[in-house]
Amino acid sequence: MLNVIHFIYLALTWILWLYSLFIVIDAILSWVPMLSNSVIGHFLDKIVNPYLNLFRKGPFAKLANSTGIDVSPIIGLFILYFVQNYVLYWIINILLRMLG
Repeated sequence: MLNVIHFIYLALTWILWLYSLFIVIDAILSWVPMLSNSVIGHFLDKIVNPYLNLFRKGPFAKLANSTGIDVSPIIGLFILYFVQNYVLYWIINILLRMLG
């Protein structure tokens, strides 16, 4: 049972790392319109934008409109980092204490 929990933890960590990488690549592609309009750019937009749109509301939308700087990838990456390095670790520790 411990091996299954460890495998799930590693899989979730890997998925969050991969999604973070997609966010960084999408942010870099957004600087070059020709790359952003490519097949890869559209694919990454479909994957990344639903998550980043959560942070493109309220004061961050006003900041982006007034300065032209979209901080949603940075906020999204910080939250993914927190979930990956703290929340998953806490959940795994709770499960391990319940089982063993």
